[in-house]
Amino acid sequence: MNDWLDAETRVERAHDLYEKGRWAEAAAELQAAIAVNPYNAAWHFNLALTFEAMEDYTQACKAYRSSLALSPHDVETLNCLGVNLTRLGQYCEALGSFEEISRLDGAHEPAYCNRIVTYCELGQHDKAEVMFYMAQQIKADCPLCFYNIGNSLYARADYRRAIFCWTRTLEIDPGHPYAHARIAEARWAEGDLAAAAEQFQAELDVGGTDPDIWVDYAELLSELEQYDQAEQCCRKALALEADHTAANYCLGELALVRNRPAIAEQHFRQVLKAEGDYPGIHAKLAEALIRRGRIQQAARHLVTEMRRSGDDPVMLQELGQLLLEAHLSRHANGVLRRLVDLSPDDPCARHNLAVSFFRMHRIDDGIRHCRKALKLKPEYPLALYNLALAHLQKGQLQRARRYAAKALTLSPNDEHLRQLTERLGGASLWTKVRARLHGRRNDHKIPD
Repeated sequence: MNDWLDAETRVERAHDLYEKGRWAEAAAELQAAIAVNPYNAAWHFNLALTFEAMEDYTQACKAYRSSLALSPHDVETLNCLGVNLTRLGQYCEALGSFEEISRLDGAHEPAYCNRIVTYCELGQHDKAEVMFYMAQQIKADCPLCFYNIGNSLYARADYRRAIFCWTRTLEIDPGHPYAHARIAEARWAEGDLAAAAEQFQAELDVGGTDPDIWVDYAELLSELEQYDQAEQCCRKALALEADHTAANYCLGELALVRNRPAIAEQHFRQVLKAEGDYPGIHAKLAEALIRRGRIQQAARHLVTEMRRSGDDPVMLQELGQLLLEAHLSRHANGVLRRLVDLSPDDPCARHNLAVSFFRMHRIDDGIRHCRKALKLKPEYPLALYNLALAHLQKGQLQRARRYAAKALTLSPNDEHLRQLTERLGGASLWTKVRARLHGRRNDHKIPD
């Protein structure tokens, strides 16, 4: 009898601990109570809720299933199980849980509302909309339904309708979490950065306790070139979560933008220490090191990033450029070839690949890719400049002059182009003399 009373006391204590946010202690108390009496479905359910608060969704699902073993027709437990299975990416099992609810109680609106999320995660947006309209038949003013279908519309780049749905969410529930932030993301995607900033500020005014929102706002402010405010947002994110890697990464990027490579290096090293596989961290650290003139250290990080990089064109473009800056021309060539295979119509990728060939003294290959870059982007001063240099190196002065002249019309204030044009203007006689004396040796290199 004392054991049963002790179990009840532990459950009451667990409730108090849960309310105070001491979830690990609450879970321990509930587990001790369940060890005494494993036949109370509500205790298993409360344990699942506690694991959910701890973001341990695997254990939460296990506890929900234990509760269902004792009370198999409880639709609330089935719904919670479906939500957590979706979080774990176990979508078929989640749909099975929601469908079981509909068989037991066809008017249980959450079974349709939460299925929107599952179908959205599966990319089955037509089915997500069907679930939305079925939920509307039961409860027309469910803020979560509008929020969930807004996410589906956003995933399809239908920003106008997504904004409408999230605005409707806020009309029904003005304090709904993340609705303002989602509207901000949609406004940002539309290119309306000022409106996006207003929505981020509205989200932070409602709560402001999620460090991810502060970092997202910082990235937007950085794009608006409001660097001081962006840095303040990152500092607030770190105040909420001391080792928030995205905040340190953003601070590193801000330091690079403001030409403070030593500070950038500090932040990027903190990210590397906390999360060694953070996407792009070795490339960013290398960039900071290059800015500080520490090329050998940068090279090691670039080689590491090169081995880890996948097929993200943006990452490959940045990596190729940094490898060129670190004078690792052969490595850059390999990365840029991959990029050109993925994005054959990208003129910048073609041009950078050309530069890597020039650095490797493969002039004809460099000329070929430079010309392809110009076909894709005829008004490309840097490609014209490098073609002029390449043809000068080959002793083909007429072509060199033609490319240099066109480049100068596009960038008339470029001092390097002016110097090259002057150099080519007096090159003809010298070339004839040099041809007789040196057999047309190639004395000019594409500059690093």
